Amino acid sequence: MNRFVQAGILVVLLLIAGCAPKAAERQRFFWPPGDARPRIEYLEFFYSDDDVRRGGEHWLAEAVLGKSQPHKVFSRPHAVAADGKGRVFVSDVAQREVFVLDRTAHQVRTLKIPNVPQPPFKFPGGLAVDDAGRLFVADSLEGKIIEFGADEKAVRGFGKGQLQRPTGLCFDNRLKRLYVVDTGAHQVVAFDGEGKSLGTFGRRGSGPGEFNFPLDVDVDSEGNLYVLDSMNARVQVLDPQGRFLREFGERGTALGSFRIPKALSISPSGHVYVTDSTANRFVIFDLQGQYLLSVGGEAQVTKGQVTPGGFFLPMGIEVDANEAIWVVDSLNAMIHKYQYLNDQYLQKHPIKQGQTFRPPGL
Repeated sequence: MNRFVQAGILVVLLLIAGCAPKAAERQRFFWPPGDARPRIEYLEFFYSDDDVRRGGEHWLAEAVLGKSQPHKVFSRPHAVAADGKGRVFVSDVAQREVFVLDRTAHQVRTLKIPNVPQPPFKFPGGLAVDDAGRLFVADSLEGKIIEFGADEKAVRGFGKGQLQRPTGLCFDNRLKRLYVVDTGAHQVVAFDGEGKSLGTFGRRGSGPGEFNFPLDVDVDSEGNLYVLDSMNARVQVLDPQGRFLREFGERGTALGSFRIPKALSISPSGHVYVTDSTANRFVIFDLQGQYLLSVGGEAQVTKGQVTPGGFFLPMGIEVDANEAIWVVDSLNAMIHKYQYLNDQYLQKHPIKQGQTFRPPGL
């Protein structure tokens, strides 16, 4: 069948698309389970390029023109960042790539660096996006940060010779600072928006303002830093000058404690989200460190069956401007999307009577 015939059939089918039956209403999964007021909803996962294309091609177009075969995207996803406008960036340390999941264009692409052969990174260990759409990538083995413009073109590299093993990143849009966790040096390094070093915070230890293999950092609306002090199993809060304010968390299995925490993110509503990798969950606190909720449990993907809320070694986490929660499920090789149930979301997606409140099997 030639393209002109295909196109003619497609036009006719699109004209009668309104007669097609409506899809069954999807089942919804919320936390906390039971009769408590729901706070978090599980939305979807991204495993193959077909998951990113979802919604971008009309079902009639696929029926007529054929549907391409899905391809697995990730091997060992590590960190995630989202611009809140449709782009989700995911680093993959096995493939040494940074993938762009473009939810608006419904396509997957990778970042490129001119005159650098693919793959362009040695170990893309951390990601951060500023409010202008710039992306910063920490190459942990190269010991430097690579900046990409909003057009996804490489702009500059910096930090080489200053950083030992950079990992977690965050950008303070108010102060125009990039904070880099240097895990190898057990400290946090501040740069201005053009990559000039502004100084360092911390040293190795277990006291206030000291770190033992820190892994991630984020800032609240006041510019205070929340540093995931991983091997001390705590979150430390510092002011913009690096002065210690408070800490929370401890090693253990009880609610509000950590086994091996890997990443954190601060939400617009003022909540602290921390992935606890070997506990296969993420944990939510308020800004003062008061425990609020845990989401997750161990679940391996078998025969294509994905358990909402299930993880197998979660790593990176990002809460974007819309309070969508993106979680890297490392050993299941996928990304999960959750949503904090703020007023704006509930107005568009009200919870109807009879919809489930209990995640399955966890």
